[in-house]
Amino acid sequence: MKKKMFALSLIILIVTTTVFAQAEFEKANQAGKVNVELAVMAGPTGFSSAKIARDNGEIGSNVLVNTSVYASPNEVVAKLTNGEVDVAALPTNLAAILYNKGVDVKLVAVIGNGMLNVLSTNPENWVNTKIQIPGGPSATPNQIASMLIGENGYDISDFDLDFSVTSSAQLSQLLIANKAETALLPEPFATMVLSKNPDMEVVLDIQKMYESTTGFSNYPMTVLVVQNKFNEENPQAVKAVLKAYEDSVAFVLANPNEAAQTIEEINIMPASMAAPAIPNCNLTYEDIDMAKAEVVNYYNLLFNFDAKSVGGKLPDEGFYL
Repeated sequence: MKKKMFALSLIILIVTTTVFAQAEFEKANQAGKVNVELAVMAGPTGFSSAKIARDNGEIGSNVLVNTSVYASPNEVVAKLTNGEVDVAALPTNLAAILYNKGVDVKLVAVIGNGMLNVLSTNPENWVNTKIQIPGGPSATPNQIASMLIGENGYDISDFDLDFSVTSSAQLSQLLIANKAETALLPEPFATMVLSKNPDMEVVLDIQKMYESTTGFSNYPMTVLVVQNKFNEENPQAVKAVLKAYEDSVAFVLANPNEAAQTIEEINIMPASMAAPAIPNCNLTYEDIDMAKAEVVNYYNLLFNFDAKSVGGKLPDEGFYL
């Protein structure tokens, strides 16, 4: 009887210990899982993240990325400021403004280069005419275009800059309907207008103008930033996110039609607009170690043109990971 009781007790102990150990193992696994909150914006800024979303955020055995799409940069800034987002895609100048306001973020990579063009149905006489510019006078398109136009033999005062239509999408429809003659547009809207209005032509390639002015082949329009606290606590997870982003950019460029389907599914942009524009969107991936010189050059140009465009001062070394 004593032997039977001992055997029964031993079995109970083994089973209990095994169940407890399994529970602890699962608990440990859950504790080791790093959930990354990624914020991107609707439009080409979010294109680069398509493969991450397509893979349901599974970028490693211990890292899961939740991608959220926002309509405007201001929403992303609010989430970063409140600590609700770990990694975000932002316009390059906005990342500097955020840092200079005291938000502890690090710039970790460039994911999008310049993609601005001046389009017109009057290519012979577009100079000294009204140019419609989306986003307002303080937005990146106006800042970079005004700076370059002024440094390439034109007098910016000769142009009638019209900011009455702030939406690139709305301005595109006006150009397609010939209700506007000349405008500065980013991708994918430039591609859409050119495909739907045969009278429209590119009269000024801002990227070529930038290269001839600065010697740099392009200017970084979109970057990735990471919360510094999150990076310090989860450096391996951040490395995994950056590798996944690099892979995602390569996938999008190699598979524009397939990527466009995901881009539509996550409410970044309709596939019919995204697919033909992807080759012209100048998507890239460069770690900040590789891209720092071009980023610093871009910030210097913006600062000298309008200090407010980067937050009143140039970001210090603490900004770069």
